[in-house]
Amino acid sequence: MGQEKIKVLLVDDEKDFINMMQYWLEQKGFDVSVIYRGGQVLAKVETEKFDIVFLDLFLPDIHGLDVLRSIKAAGNNIPVVIFSAYGSKENLTQATKLGISGFFAKDKGFNEAVKLIHIALRTHKGLTKPAKGEKE
Repeated sequence: MGQEKIKVLLVDDEKDFINMMQYWLEQKGFDVSVIYRGGQVLAKVETEKFDIVFLDLFLPDIHGLDVLRSIKAAGNNIPVVIFSAYGSKENLTQATKLGISGFFAKDKGFNEAVKLIHIALRTHKGLTKPAKGEKE
């Protein structure tokens, strides 16, 4: 039997960007689901097990920080990486206080997202020392 794939949930309303990211991550061996609206996230993470969530800050129906608060308030300890093209210092500070596992700037390459996934999952599992090839 092969190793179980890492399940990633991508939440963003920019369909072209998110579809490219989904394709890239699937080519790297991840099991990826996509949601385009923040209001659907809580139900999705309650009915399916994800290893990590990438959450855009600026969604059309609800702010990403409100989605993050809902996830945490529901007692879900899933690692969440915030991603945005417009990461204001205030939003990042609030997100950090809410317990995000990282920040991904949309202008970075998708290889950076893969690194963030591995670092966040290692940290979440209590393995604080990065694996070979990962940045501290």
